[in-house]
Amino acid sequence: MEREYLLARWPKVRAGLMAIVDAYPEDQLAFVPVKDGWTAGRIMLHISSAAEYWLHSGILSDSNVYKSGRSTLENFPTPVEIRAYLTEEHQRTLGLLEHFDPADWHTGYQYSDGYSYTPSWIFWHVLEHEIHHRGELSLILGLLGQEGLDV
Repeated sequence: MEREYLLARWPKVRAGLMAIVDAYPEDQLAFVPVKDGWTAGRIMLHISSAAEYWLHSGILSDSNVYKSGRSTLENFPTPVEIRAYLTEEHQRTLGLLEHFDPADWHTGYQYSDGYSYTPSWIFWHVLEHEIHHRGELSLILGLLGQEGLDV
């Protein structure tokens, strides 16, 4: 997966996610769609938390903003605060992707799970992860009787 491909598509995916976040009433962020499942708000926060781990934990970027346990509804209790967190992370992600050295695109980077991953795989994995959870959040909106995403 090449940078230009991801840069052309990721903002559209994120715009869809933001439309979904905006559709959630604050009192529905704690909705759990299945027994022992995550709340809708936790799923929203998990999207950026995962991106921070994979992209901004000091492995691909010089700065380490990833803090395990930071992205909770206690820290981001409203759709406005969740939106701000998602926006800030996405700006860092696009900046990292835009300026990532193409010479390193297929270099393996060691992660704490003991495996080595290439930036081409990591960026694609994070985008695919967002698409997956965006669809899940859209489905949950439908369960709540609201319009889901239609793009």
